[in-house]
Formats: sequence, structure tokens, C-alpha cells
Amino acid sequence: MSQNNRQQAQGPRTSELIRRTAVITLTVIGIVGLAFFFVAIKEILVWILIGFVLAIALAPSVAWLQRRGLRRVPAALLILLAVVAIITGAVLAVAIPVLTQTSEFVLNLPEIVRSVFSPGGELHFLEVRFGVLERLARITPAQVAQILVGNQTTILNAVSRVASVVVAIVGILTITVMLLIEGPKAWKAILSSLSGKERDWAVRIGNNFLRSTGGYVNGTLALSLVAGVTSYVMLRILSVPYPETLAVLVAILDIIPLVGATIAALIVVLIGLSTGGITDGVVLLVFFITYQLLENNVLQNLVYAKTVALSPLVVFIAALVGASLAGLVGVLLAIPLASAFWSLGRDYLALRRERQSEEPPPKAGGEPKAAQGPGA
Repeated sequence: MSQNNRQQAQGPRTSELIRRTAVITLTVIGIVGLAFFFVAIKEILVWILIGFVLAIALAPSVAWLQRRGLRRVPAALLILLAVVAIITGAVLAVAIPVLTQTSEFVLNLPEIVRSVFSPGGELHFLEVRFGVLERLARITPAQVAQILVGNQTTILNAVSRVASVVVAIVGILTITVMLLIEGPKAWKAILSSLSGKERDWAVRIGNNFLRSTGGYVNGTLALSLVAGVTSYVMLRILSVPYPETLAVLVAILDIIPLVGATIAALIVVLIGLSTGGITDGVVLLVFFITYQLLENNVLQNLVYAKTVALSPLVVFIAALVGASLAGLVGVLLAIPLASAFWSLGRDYLALRRERQSEEPPPKAGGEPKAAQGPGA
């Protein structure tokens, strides 16, 4: 009987071991499968994150139009059209001067080459020794076009990349519009499933989340606008060529955390040195140093007063993680998302403390009295 009892006891243990092994194996397979799935749709997830951040940043503007009598769908579409117009204007402000300057350079290239290699030119010694002009004269326009533009494969690759960018922009804008329109409905549905203090806590966390994320994005755009406008004024005063293009470049690069403003300052200072000499270069260098000190110590405190203040270490780590995951787009998304999660973590800890403080303390000696019974 004892042997039978041992066999019967071993049977449940074996079946339980098999069951646990199967559960663990299926769980690991599921996790690995989800990881591969998320890697496969990584680009779509980035689109969703960009659309989510844009929707949070644009939500106050849509609400402002709604308060003035416009329905939500037209308000969302109108705000999105305004954003598209602003982005298109910024791109054209940079692209048109670059394309114009490039076309002028290409048209004047033969005359420039001829003047450089002709008698009295800086490189005439090369013409005497190698006959550069004679060799260049043998190059046909088709060969020049191939050098500048590339072969058919290069052109197809460039067209494919442009098409991918257009598809991504359309997808992001579509996601943004849908979130602006359907987001409040989804949030109301979530709140309707809660009651009492859970609902109050959800409203509080949601408001803080929107304030921190939207405030950071809008604040960054506001600082970028200030940087572009002040740079434009300084470039106009110094008569630096293409001030509009350089000001837009400064505004765009200023959005990139940690290094964007420094890169913009170096580019503009170098252009100032090359076009206006040492004086313009030094003036621009002093201007950008002064402006960065003012922005970091005064403007950021004013603009980000109602958002979560992140330490430079957190910003740096978030930027590194974002860059490793999604390049420049990841860097731009990392800071507002880090601000949002920092706000969520802070609110979660605050709510836990509130719950613990609301729990009634145990009554001293309560259990022994109950154990004595009525006849004590």
C-alpha cells in the first residue's frame, strides 16, 4: 500500500511539473513572438508615437476652436491644415534658396572653371601641366548630368525614399487627426467604466499627463520660434546672406535637445565668418552664447513652469535611448515621452501615499478583546 501511495503521490507531482513546463514554454514563446511582432511593425509604432505626441500638443488648440462654436471634426482638420502649412512654409524657406543657389552655381560652373584655369587664374599652373580645360571640354552634358544626378538605380532609390517619406507623413497626419477626433471619446469611455475615487485619480493622472507632455512640446516649439526670430533679426542687422533660410534652420535645429542649438550656432557663425569676416563671426558667436545662456536660465523656466522639470541626466539618457531606437525621430520623441512617464510615476507614488494615509490604523488590543468572548 505504501508503494501505491508513493506512486499516486508522484503522479500529481509529475502532471503538475508538466503543466508548469508547458505554461512557461508557451509564455516564453508568446513573449518572443510579441517581440518579433513589435520589431516588424517598429516603423508603424514610431508613427503612432509621433501622432500621439502631436495630438496631445494640438489638443488645446482644437479645444479653443470648439469653445468658439466650431465642431470638433472641422476644428481638428483646421488645426492640422495650419500645421501642414507652417511645416510646408518652413521647408520651402530652406529649400528654395538652396535650389536657387545650386542652379546658379551649376549655370556659372563653366565660367568659374575657365576663370580659375585660364592665364592669371589661381590654378593656371595645372592647366599648363595637365591641360585641364582641354580634358574638361571632352565631357558631354549627359556625363555631367550623370555625375550630378547619378545613374538610374540612384534615381530610383531617391524616388523610393521620397515616396516612403511622403507615405510616413500622410500616415502620421492621419493618425493625428483620428486621435484628435476620437481621443476624447475613448477617454470618456475609460472614465465611464470607473467610479468614485478611481475616477478622480484617473482624471488627475490624465490631466497631469496631458499638461506635462503637451506643455513640453508646445514650450519647445515656442522656444524654437523665439530662437528663429531673434536669429533673423541679428542676421538682418549684420546683412548676412539668406537670413530667412538661416533663421528657419536655427529654429528647426533648436528643437533637437542637447546638441541642436550648438550645431545651428556653428553653422551660422561659419557662414558669418565666410561672408562678413571676423567681425561678423565674433558678433554672431557672442550673440548665440548670450542667447543660449538666456534661454537655459530664464526662458526655459518661464515656458516649462507648468511641466515636469527633468534633470539633465534624465534628458541625456532619454535622448541616447531614443537615438538608438529610432534615430533623430527617437531623440525628438524621447524627451516629451520621458516627461510624460516621469509625471505618471510621480502621480502613481503620490496616489499610493494617499491610499496608505486613508487606511484606518489597526486598533490597539482589538483582537485580544474579541478573542476573550462575551463571558470574559
